[in-house]
Amino acid sequence: MSGRASPHAEATVGPEFERQVGTMALSQLDGTGALALMRAVAWHNSLARLGLSVPLVVVHDLGCLVAGLGRPAAQLRGVGGQADAEIGDGWRRLLVELAESELVRTQAGWKHRDPMVGVVLARVLASLVPQLPDDVRVLRPVPLPVDVVHYTRVEPHAAYNRYDQSVALAWLSTLTSNRLLPLLEIEQIDLDALRLLGLFRGGDALPGVDLADLYNVIMSPSLADVVDFSMELLPSILEVRREAGQQSFSIDGYASIERRGNLDDLVLTQLAYDNDVFEQKLVDSELFFFTHEKQLESERRTHQVLVDGSASMRGVREVFARGLALALCKRLALLGEEVTLRFFDSRLYEGVKVQPTGSAEVPYALQFRAERGRNYARVIRQLNGELTGPRRAAAHTLVYLLTHGECQLPPDEVSLLSGRAPIYGVFILPSGPLELPYLESLHRVHVIDADAISHGRRAHKARQIIDDVQSDLDVRRGARSQGPRRVVRPPSGAQRRGRP
Repeated sequence: MSGRASPHAEATVGPEFERQVGTMALSQLDGTGALALMRAVAWHNSLARLGLSVPLVVVHDLGCLVAGLGRPAAQLRGVGGQADAEIGDGWRRLLVELAESELVRTQAGWKHRDPMVGVVLARVLASLVPQLPDDVRVLRPVPLPVDVVHYTRVEPHAAYNRYDQSVALAWLSTLTSNRLLPLLEIEQIDLDALRLLGLFRGGDALPGVDLADLYNVIMSPSLADVVDFSMELLPSILEVRREAGQQSFSIDGYASIERRGNLDDLVLTQLAYDNDVFEQKLVDSELFFFTHEKQLESERRTHQVLVDGSASMRGVREVFARGLALALCKRLALLGEEVTLRFFDSRLYEGVKVQPTGSAEVPYALQFRAERGRNYARVIRQLNGELTGPRRAAAHTLVYLLTHGECQLPPDEVSLLSGRAPIYGVFILPSGPLELPYLESLHRVHVIDADAISHGRRAHKARQIIDDVQSDLDVRRGARSQGPRRVVRPPSGAQRRGRP
């Protein structure tokens, strides 16, 4: 892609702005309006952040077609001279062809928010950049203002005739003369990847997700298997309801007198005031109330989902581990837990925080590639060091380890870690019987062999693991609500291992 837009570049109103609005005279879509134009401005600015300088008319027509905001014109709309008319007619016919693509026909199946439409347009248009004339290809992208008032003051046809529109005509001419490029690009976009990102709707934006990460997800064909497995799991995982929490209070009397409370707990002497004075004190929060001591039942609990990112996890292991990690993280986040998704190889990486409505973990889980070799002893020591820090002292931590059958960890370090946090071990496709010296220190062990992921059973096995995790959490919540009690550990060995 051509020259990057400066991160400090500001959208300004001037000749370039009016020239861009003037390109809308070349539009060959029907059924669009002011809302579609302003969304096109957002898409244009997304492309500018990705380093693409694209005329507004191209962004508008192609983006509205992808997002289902318009349809190709039934006949050519007037655009000026004969040469411009030929280019406009070619552009209209190309839009008709693009409207038959699966992406456009099924646009209602994915959440076409502005960042998503922007990266889809970048995917389609990036292949056209090398075909552009040299003077057009090197143009620096300039963002457009997002205030709708500016666009009401410029008439597109007048601005089209007032300014040189050679750049827009060059783009349209290149698109029509290389029509197979956009047609192939739009057909190669993985719709499941769009649906996967669209599952986590948190408003008009994609919280925590960078445009470059979205673009890489859309561009990489190697992520298809992980995306497919995630789509098998996530629709059912997202059907989670959080029950409303209830506060418990002691019944052994009052603990103090405060300025806030229920009328039933009002200090009786406050009733001696005249009605006017009483009402004024009530409004000003100057009355006294008896208050109970609050019973604190909630505890801060964090979940560390650790995925082996080393070269040993390539292929089927990688697909299962990353799909399971995404589904597990999202289920825990929807239950109100604090979740962090992290990768490790020769070290433990920082990872991302998983939010119930965010989607930052999706591109992170799909794109991570190991930077170094393997050093599992260093990883476990690093995690032990983190959990002994003062900021972790008040938190109850659970660790989930997604790796392969030859993950050799120091038994003493694992034993030390298990004393601080229950460890769930998921071992994917071991080359033989799972015989690791530290298995007895793990809270649960799940062995994913070839039978467990064959014949369409991999999604069932992944859901079983997630259900086991949720069942353990429900047991812990029940134990807290009943007060302190002696915890009886399950028997050692295969009886406490989630073997298929």
